[in-house]
Amino acid sequence: MQQPSADALKLHEELLAACREGKVIEHRVAVRLARMHRHMHHRELGFASIHEYAENSLDLSPRQSRELLHIGVMLPDFPQVDAAFAEGKIGWTKAREILRVATPETEEAWVERAASVTSRTLEDQVIRSARGDAPPEPDGRYRAPERRRVVFDMSTEDANALRAALAVLRAQCGVTADDVDDGTLLASLAARVHHEAPDTIAASAERYRILIEHCPRCGRTEGADTVLAESVLSEAQCDAELVDLRPGSTQGHVTRTVPPATRRAVLGRHRYKCVAPGCRNRVWLDIHHLVHREHGGSHTSANLLPLCTVHHHMVHRGQLAIRWDGDILEFNYPDGRKVTVPRPRLDPRGSGSVQVDLQAEVTS
Repeated sequence: MQQPSADALKLHEELLAACREGKVIEHRVAVRLARMHRHMHHRELGFASIHEYAENSLDLSPRQSRELLHIGVMLPDFPQVDAAFAEGKIGWTKAREILRVATPETEEAWVERAASVTSRTLEDQVIRSARGDAPPEPDGRYRAPERRRVVFDMSTEDANALRAALAVLRAQCGVTADDVDDGTLLASLAARVHHEAPDTIAASAERYRILIEHCPRCGRTEGADTVLAESVLSEAQCDAELVDLRPGSTQGHVTRTVPPATRRAVLGRHRYKCVAPGCRNRVWLDIHHLVHREHGGSHTSANLLPLCTVHHHMVHRGQLAIRWDGDILEFNYPDGRKVTVPRPRLDPRGSGSVQVDLQAEVTS
């Protein structure tokens, strides 16, 4: 690589200086926008909200004004973030990411990390951290957070339609708001759309695909870049497609945690329907192991049940317990409810089909 010319170096320095100046200006906007909002001066100027003022007077989009205002409001509690932003060491996007996880005890470490990595890398590390955590090791493997907050901006009519759809799905599953949150139901709706979407590659019957990789440098065999949260990993181990990416003759080969014939038999036994009492879901059914795989559970028919995504989430998050009690299948909910249904039995006519008694007994 040849040495850069004097003109290239000069232009590079000028661009660095211009970017630093831009970050300093962003800091001034954030601080003054927060002050304008705090004293309600935008109303004196004839605007009903600070965002209306920012859009019409400052040419800031609603998203920009929300982000800058939030940063400006929080900066007084984070003096090191404030100083780095004011000096142009970090921009508003990095300041936003730091303020999502930093506390007064960890802000110095996060500011140092932000100054040494790109915005994309910082965002990736923040996603994998909880508030109060120190920055993760730069080259480390991270465990995905158990929960993640997602915010949508939509019209009132669209929001009402979404709430109505979630209410219908909750009724179909036979669960209450205390049993299952809206996020789990929304993910179930998304899974249905994905399942029905046309694609050049047919979707696997299993929702999860686990990639098995081997690192020649450290000798470890692991999954994909992000290590799953414990409950998600346990859920995936019930019913997943395994793709072997390790070098060798089996590279690219696919196996399944539940043999396809066994999977079809279990689904057929329960008429391709979630076994949870009152649930009518028939899309994206998982095969659940009553005794979990990590606890030695086998693929025998007596250990397998079909569950919809909502009830499968509940089981692996400890919100629903299912067990066989003789010829009875027992469902125990966090609020103390206990619902029992009979075990499916072979058709007495000898046709090989299965009968399922759909009557359930509820006790509290």
